[in-house]
Parts: sequence; structure tokens; C-alpha cells
Amino acid sequence: MVARLFLIAVLASPVVARAQDDSKGTAAAKGSDANAASSQSPAFVLSDDVRKVLQPFFASINKADVSRSTVEMLTESIVQGKVVESRKATYQIASKHPNKFTIYLKEPDQRTRIYANGNEMVVALSPEAYYRVDDRLDLQQAVVELPIAMGAYPEPVMALSLAGVDPSLSFLGGMKSVEIVSRGKFRGRVPAVQIHGVQDDAVSWDLWLSEEEPTKPLRLLVDLTAMLRATKQVQVPQGFKYQIQFDFLSWRMSGEVSDALFAFRPSKDATEYKSLDDYLQSVAGAVAEHPLLGKKAPAFSGATLSEQPVSLEGLKDKVIVLDFWATWCAPCVAAMPVLQEVTSEFADKDVVFLAVNVGEELELVKSFLEKQDIDLDVVLDPGGKISDAFRADAIPQTVVVGKSGVIESVHMGFPGADELRQRLTDELSVLSVGGHIESTPPAEKEKSSKDDEPASDAKRKAKR
Repeated sequence: MVARLFLIAVLASPVVARAQDDSKGTAAAKGSDANAASSQSPAFVLSDDVRKVLQPFFASINKADVSRSTVEMLTESIVQGKVVESRKATYQIASKHPNKFTIYLKEPDQRTRIYANGNEMVVALSPEAYYRVDDRLDLQQAVVELPIAMGAYPEPVMALSLAGVDPSLSFLGGMKSVEIVSRGKFRGRVPAVQIHGVQDDAVSWDLWLSEEEPTKPLRLLVDLTAMLRATKQVQVPQGFKYQIQFDFLSWRMSGEVSDALFAFRPSKDATEYKSLDDYLQSVAGAVAEHPLLGKKAPAFSGATLSEQPVSLEGLKDKVIVLDFWATWCAPCVAAMPVLQEVTSEFADKDVVFLAVNVGEELELVKSFLEKQDIDLDVVLDPGGKISDAFRADAIPQTVVVGKSGVIESVHMGFPGADELRQRLTDELSVLSVGGHIESTPPAEKEKSSKDDEPASDAKRKAKR
């Protein structure tokens, strides 16, 4: 389950692209962008009151030789002021200037850690899987060039947590405005100043800093809504907001930091992979052997957006294509029209398509479908009961149930429209006439390969 969730997180996240790819190798360029922008728009000028707050704080990070921090991350999707989805994670970060660091990201279903001891860099994808990275990064490069996505928007956290880096490259380069918006006690206890910034790419942030010595970051709130809407990475429904809150539970830029933190020691059962791609390919191969393949489909019941009841019992003697998806999953959205198209071609042969939305509320799903102009009576699974029953630990996942009630095929991920269309067409051609794929006994499969070559070809394609 961990591996599958990791695969989807890496391939599906709409925000990672900006934080990891677009920012790659641009730390210095980002600072110069502010100057280049002067020919297109009024140059950004830092006010004296903001400079007095940020300059000494950024300098304390830039002059530091070591660092330790623990940061809690809360990612929220909000619709009409109501939180419809939230996800918590925790960073544990340590560094020693100029090139030693460890970054540990603990998510509900995934643990990822980067080790860099100055001589080599290792990415531990889990206690059982890791790979070595050829490139070596200094700490400034690590702010924007991590070898793997570490959360939805890691750059500002790294800029505030790695010793000897220049945070102004991330917080003052490419800005439209930066201003102090309030002073008061943070959470009613710590005297703090709140600074609000708006970037050229439409990302906005609020940073709370303590006004006690030494100055420390207390909270960083990043709002990505306007950026997502401007870049059109996803269709953003009205009233939707996507934000990430980072709370600095502990933070220091002094003291002792042991070199043992930066050394990777694999467990005896751990597997070393050649690269991230090598690992993902192995995961894809493992995913093909879904635990429910060839077994009776679990009983389920639910309701659609139009309040129509659906159940396994009510669809007896039909081929059921269940597609587990969510609005934030770009591959899910890309696959949906193909699934609709292919299943509609077999609608007169007792093939039923159920798009099962996982973990989201009715208002969000309804608004999303309207915005995307998708005409589909989606099955709602806000509590994840149906997806849990079908072991849909990661999405997109499509489960094909034959007329006998046996799970005949499971699709993980989105291989592309053409490949998905061909594979599903091959499968439904067999299943819609009462045939079998996974549930066929070996002797019958062997006989089928001799007596009916086209059907055998379809089965082989379906299992690829």
C-alpha cells in the first residue's frame, strides 16, 4: 500500500510540478527575475519596515553552520469556506553547512527520507527500498533541487530550515509585494509579526515571525489557489481554495548536530534500486498482482449524485467497471473520458460504468463536474468504504468485475488514452459475452488458446 500511494503522489500531484520542476536550478535566476520584471511592471521595492524584520532574520539563517527543525504540514482543500479535505504530514530536517543534510517527511501512508553526507546522497523510499543519487547538492541547491518530491510545496520550508542558505532568493525574488499586515501575540502567547507576500506566479504567503530574540519562524501559510487557476493546471471550481500551513514546532540554527544523522544505514532486508524510475517500474509490476484478482467482488452499496442507489447485488449478471478517482487527481480526470467512451460502446451488452469518487464531499464533486463539463452520475464514497473494500489504496484505479461477480482485471494509474482504450476494449470484448480473464481455470485457458486464438490474444492484452 505504501508503495502504491507513493507512486500516485509522485505522478498525480498538480502542485509538485511547480515546487520541484519549474523551480529546478532557478534559485539565482529567481532573484534576478525581480530586476528583469522592471521592464514589464513596476519594480518591487522592499519597504524599510519589512527590511528591518526580514534582513536580520534571513542573515541569521545565511550565517548558520548547522540547523535542526520539526515542521508540521497541513494541506487543506476548502470549498465555500468549508474544509472538504485535509492531510497532515511532518518534516524533520537537519543540516550542516555546506552540503550535509537529512530531510525526513512523515505522511500518513508514506515515509520518505533523503540522506546527504557530503560524499553521497541516498533517497530512502521506505525502510525496504532506497536508491543512490549520482548528483551532489550543496544546501542552497537543495532548497529547489531535491531529487524527489518532498511534499506539495517544499521550497519555502527548505529555505527557512537549511543552514547557510539565502532565504531571500525564495521569499523576495520574483515578488509583486511584501508587507507587514499585523503585530500581536501568536496563538495568544508569543509576540509576533505577520508578513504577507504575493509572488509573480500568483502564489501568496503569510509568514509569522517571533519578535523575541532570537527571531524564529512560527507559521508559514501558502495559498496556491490563484496560481492553480492562473496556470490552468487543474480546473478550479468557484469557491475553491487550496492552501498549505507549515507550523514550526521546533527550530534552531545553532548548537550541535551529529554527523550520524546524515549517514544512511540500510536494513538487512532493504532493496537497493538503480533509480526512482527503476523503483516505480518494480511497483508497477507488483501492482499488476492485485490481491483481489480472480476473487469474488466484495459486496458494496452506495448512492450517486442524483441519489440513485447502487449495489453489487443490484448489478448482478452485469460487467461492472468501477473507476476510483478524486477531483485533485490529474491522471484520474484524464482517464475518465476514455473510460466513459469505451464502456458506452458496450452499454447494450450489460456493461455498467461506475465512477466512484473517493473521500470528497458532494458540493466539491458537483462543482468540479460542472466546471469540467462532465456529464456523469458519480457514486459518492466520502468515507472510503467502497474503495477500502476493493483495496483501492491508490488512484486512479479501475476494477473490472465480470458477469460471474469475479474481479477479472485491475488497472493502476493512467498509461495514456490509446493504451487504456485498447486494453479496456479487449477486456470488455471478452467479458461482455460471458468470457473470463483472471477467473479462467488453467486447463480451460490452455484449451482456449488452441480453439479460439483471437479470444486468447484479448486475454493476454488484458493482463499486460
